[in-house]
Amino acid sequence: MTPELQTVVDRLELVERQNRSLRLMALLALLIAVAAVALPYVRPAAVEGGVARFSLVEANRFLLRDLNGSVAGGIENLPDGTVRMVLGGRGSTSAHFVLPRSGPPQFTLRSNAGQVRVGLDGSDRPGFWLSQDGQYSQVALGTIEGKGGEIWVRDALGRPRFHAP
Repeated sequence: MTPELQTVVDRLELVERQNRSLRLMALLALLIAVAAVALPYVRPAAVEGGVARFSLVEANRFLLRDLNGSVAGGIENLPDGTVRMVLGGRGSTSAHFVLPRSGPPQFTLRSNAGQVRVGLDGSDRPGFWLSQDGQYSQVALGTIEGKGGEIWVRDALGRPRFHAP
């Protein structure tokens, strides 16, 4: 065999080895792709009616959206440790539940303009109030330690009209 022919044969063997390696890598990639596509069908118990079910979901914030994609509420954990849940979007009536890391929990119902209309305070002296304008509580119920409860009624300007300790 001539040296030129030997060089051509050596180069041909090198190309054939490289071709085998490429075919093996392509086959491996194809198998991985098929496994990735087939995996949801292998475990159908985790998916019911097109909805995946998981045993654990972790996040700092969850948003609830309506059918149009607008935010309709959510739950979030603020940097200071406060947990806040809101049902209702901006420009609509909403309910707010706030659970601070330290301090009393609060529940409020707000108008379309964001004004607090109804509130419930879960402190050591729990209270409940109603407000027509979102500024002054027109009717308030509260407790006083060692004395029982009290009722406040105020007029539209915030002046006390009735107080029963």
